[in-house]
Amino acid sequence: MARIAPVNARGTRDFLPRDLVRRNRVFALLRATFERYGFEPLETPSIENTSVLEGKYGEEGDRLLFRILKRGRELESGVRALDALSLGERSTAAMSRALSDEALRYDLTVPFARVIAAHQNDIVLPFRRYQMQPVWRADKPQRGRYREFYQCDVDCVGSRSMTVDAEMVAIHQEVFAALGFSGVVTRINHRGLLAALMATCDVPEEQYVATLTTMDKLDKIGLDGVRTELSKASLSDAAVDRLTQAMGLTGTPETIIESLRPIVGSNPMGAQALDELAQVFGYLADMGVPAERLRFDLSVVRGLGYYTGTIYETVLTNSTLGSLGGGGRYDQLIGMFLGRDLPCVGISFGLERIFDALDEQELARDEVTTTTQALVTLFAAETLASSFALATELRAAGIRTEVYTEPKDLRPQLTFASKKGIPLALILGPDELANDTVALRDLRAGAQRIVPRSETVAAVQSLLTGES
Repeated sequence: MARIAPVNARGTRDFLPRDLVRRNRVFALLRATFERYGFEPLETPSIENTSVLEGKYGEEGDRLLFRILKRGRELESGVRALDALSLGERSTAAMSRALSDEALRYDLTVPFARVIAAHQNDIVLPFRRYQMQPVWRADKPQRGRYREFYQCDVDCVGSRSMTVDAEMVAIHQEVFAALGFSGVVTRINHRGLLAALMATCDVPEEQYVATLTTMDKLDKIGLDGVRTELSKASLSDAAVDRLTQAMGLTGTPETIIESLRPIVGSNPMGAQALDELAQVFGYLADMGVPAERLRFDLSVVRGLGYYTGTIYETVLTNSTLGSLGGGGRYDQLIGMFLGRDLPCVGISFGLERIFDALDEQELARDEVTTTTQALVTLFAAETLASSFALATELRAAGIRTEVYTEPKDLRPQLTFASKKGIPLALILGPDELANDTVALRDLRAGAQRIVPRSETVAAVQSLLTGES
């Protein structure tokens, strides 16, 4: 029989138990944080109608949708119909005839908007939800970027208050601090401010996208590099001067906001954006988020096309991994499904990139690599009933317990427990049974003591104190 190469599909990964133990701990931390802020869980199907997804992510996003082929007779019929076409016509026709009207979800935000519209009578507004599920993008795999990955979103629909926007940033900062990261900064901007800046700087509408794309490169190429690229983009010298003047402003967020008022304050959209940004930074101070973890950054653009207000991007300043999460206000997306706009703001956590960052900074790498807390040994057929009785008692007390699979000498059983990372071994051999005791070995410390059989559960719990 030919051997099949055990290779992953491009852009996907396997997660072994020791990986999932850590991932699940991070997921639990996220859930606990979200629920402390009053957010509730939500799940949506992996497959969505293409009519739901298309046109929400821009041209590039639509190109990255994983579309689903038709099957069975539908596909066969489409293929046969190609025979009547010329060679030049076949590629486009083949695509349209072979594809169904369904695709794997690209993100969690657009499906969330669909859910709000579909279940509007079952939801109490303002509605706060969090969601952690996999998404798929037909992207080019690279470091920190995968084709299949978990996304984690937190959203609030039904409120225009900037307190909610500030709370999103506070959640980002709380999670990253709890994970042990240092140098985490949330960069904050406003889509309305960017639009007003384009208008007041006389940037031609057809140059908006190219101009914003160049502004987004500030961290990589610096202000002089941005100026050079803008000069090549058919913008007037006056427009380039005003844009780079705005981008070069420094100081506290409050100082920059006031400095921008003479530039965009006469534009109603710009004035509103500056007022909302001032509120967000003020509320963040009220919430106790340290000022050094926040930055007002005019170069933050965010790639998705549905943002309408504040936008956020949280980065690890001492890493090259880029953004660990982002988000913003999107007050018009739900209206595409509902027929009327509903205010909404949310953030997303780049989970896979967060785990890469944890590896890079050697964080969250504790000694726990298995969910099992205790191994009960198995010596012979005569001890089997007692071993399983002990395991049952430990499990009833909430202790995650494994019984060795077959009778063996003690050494291989302890070796197995050590390799797997099980912290405790309970040795129950003929001598222990005769004395109504258990030998309790702490494999982490290399220590062992004899405890009365009746006190075993309490002794194990004592050793596990502080272990989650």
